[in-house]
Amino acid sequence: GSSLALRAAMVHVIGDIVQSVGVCIAAALIWAFSDRWLDASGVSYWYRVDPVCTYLFSLLVLYSSYGTMSEAVHLLMAGVPSDINISEVRSRLKAIPSVVGAHDVHVWALSASKRNMWAHLTVSAGADSASVLHAAQRAAADFGCDHTCFQLEGEGTVCAALHCGPPDVAHDHSHA
Repeated sequence: GSSLALRAAMVHVIGDIVQSVGVCIAAALIWAFSDRWLDASGVSYWYRVDPVCTYLFSLLVLYSSYGTMSEAVHLLMAGVPSDINISEVRSRLKAIPSVVGAHDVHVWALSASKRNMWAHLTVSAGADSASVLHAAQRAAADFGCDHTCFQLEGEGTVCAALHCGPPDVAHDHSHA
């Protein structure tokens, strides 16, 4: 995806162009018809076109900014990218040989092109930790996550003393 800032700038420029065209049309209407359609005090109703245009353009700016603002807040709140399904991530991590559980799974984006993943992986006794970590990193890369942190825990251990709860108890942070 393209940069949020680049898309915001593009929407801003297009909004400025539309607003400039609108201002020119309002000015032309006021100039052409200022002597017609007069109110009781002799002022043309066409002069009201300018504030009406300003109001309409403010609605256009609000409407066109909503998507950008929503995406920016989602990024700032470390929300899960919209194309990521945490259950699918957890299933993929649990499918790694020697992994018997995956919990405390987090996926978030720092920008449109920078994604992070962390998870606690419960592994069977005697598991080759390097193989498990490499497989987990490959799985994360398949989801577009290039920065990872995986904590391997031996089967039978519980990180409940820290904060996680028993393995495979949902503690995922989807922030959706």
